[in-house]
Amino acid sequence: MKNYNHALLVMEKHDYPAEAREVLIRTEEKILADEKANKIYEAMYRAYWLKNRNFGDFGDKVEALAELIGEHKYTVNFVLLLNCTKPLLAKYRKEKIDEEIYWRSVLDLKSKMIECKENYDIWGTFVEGWFKGFYELNRFALGRLQFENSDFWCDMYIKHGVELYDSDFVVGMHIPSNQGPLTYEARLDAYRRAHAFFKDKFKDPRYGIFCCNSWLLYPDNINILPEKSNISDFLLDFEPLEIKWTYDFSDQWRVFGVKNDRKPLDELPQNTSMQRAYVEWFKKGKKSGHAYGIVIYDSETDTILTRQDREEFIKTYCYEK
Repeated sequence: MKNYNHALLVMEKHDYPAEAREVLIRTEEKILADEKANKIYEAMYRAYWLKNRNFGDFGDKVEALAELIGEHKYTVNFVLLLNCTKPLLAKYRKEKIDEEIYWRSVLDLKSKMIECKENYDIWGTFVEGWFKGFYELNRFALGRLQFENSDFWCDMYIKHGVELYDSDFVVGMHIPSNQGPLTYEARLDAYRRAHAFFKDKFKDPRYGIFCCNSWLLYPDNINILPEKSNISDFLLDFEPLEIKWTYDFSDQWRVFGVKNDRKPLDELPQNTSMQRAYVEWFKKGKKSGHAYGIVIYDSETDTILTRQDREEFIKTYCYEK
């Protein structure tokens, strides 16, 4: 396992919890100490990194390795991904991409590890397929947000000096958890960084075009959550293009945790303001949902052209007026 020292460096640089480090180092050492386990691991590593295959292609190997060394498969997933951060750094250097972007991008490993601990009480990851975008140099963390090459989902959009049609290039956006508050200043900084990074791909280099599909963008979150919350303010950056209202809150686990998914309302935890707000909303018989929205950033004026007034946003897009 040639990448062990770099894995230790990543854990140190991103200040992994001591308990997490202990589990991950123990798992690495168990693999190194067992010839059969090491062979299985190396086969997975070659398949993932060199042959560009994803975890869905070798689930049996993960299960076998986890059983052989007595560790959970989520931890095994994570050890492999952690060790792939070394060749990823080499790829960044080859492509002459700023190493600050590299370090911010691999921070997502820690974010997903914390989610796994919160949901399953295991140091590892249960969303192992997600990381391929980072390792293929398609997704990058640029400040507080993550951005990737994408296509426009809607038939047409003509506004703010921007003209888009189905499948035109846009930059997809993701909102990582456990990486600090989503303040207006942090968001604007991320839009600036993303515009500079993808500038040569936009039709008009003046504008950064960012699209996102998420439960966080559901317009009525502005009514569900406190007015001064960062997420409520984040909604105002976007112009919603497609909104889906549904009683099936498929992202409920993100608010209440995997163990509480699909539980009756009275059994859901109410330990955070977000949890309490959602329970109160659902008890009134109201809907949840998700939306696909667009942010247009004007680099010449350093402004968000799609940003809207709160009351006008509610009047135009919300289910609950």
